[in-house]
Amino acid sequence: MDETLDVYGAKAVAQSMENELASYVPTSSVASTEQLDKGILLSCGADGIYQWTGHNYLTLSGPVDDRELVDEIAQAFARRPSFAARLEMTPDGAPRARVVGPAGSSYSLTTSVDRSRIEIFSFSPCFRLPDDMSRRADY
Repeated sequence: MDETLDVYGAKAVAQSMENELASYVPTSSVASTEQLDKGILLSCGADGIYQWTGHNYLTLSGPVDDRELVDEIAQAFARRPSFAARLEMTPDGAPRARVVGPAGSSYSLTTSVDRSRIEIFSFSPCFRLPDDMSRRADY
């Protein structure tokens, strides 16, 4: 858990990572980007400890070598202190980069089932939610 973060700081970290992962996709292949403004909280297992979850979608205007893309991301984050990265395959056979960061954070990038967009999912570092804030609210 990251004691320095609140829900808004955790959201900022996650969205920043979504944008960093999106920056690996060639801009010439991106028609539009939709970063969701609101996310939900998931429990990190301990009472009162949560992580913010978000999504960033990049609609593609042209083909992307998704294997090369996830390889590049995995290599970059495997060398970064406090991070680990691995390659996975989705059930439909698309390569996925999974990045694990500090305080329980994780991020993934893959192509959609129909290969029309890049999907980036984020799970922020774990943080303590104050008792006066609802875990059921959208942040």
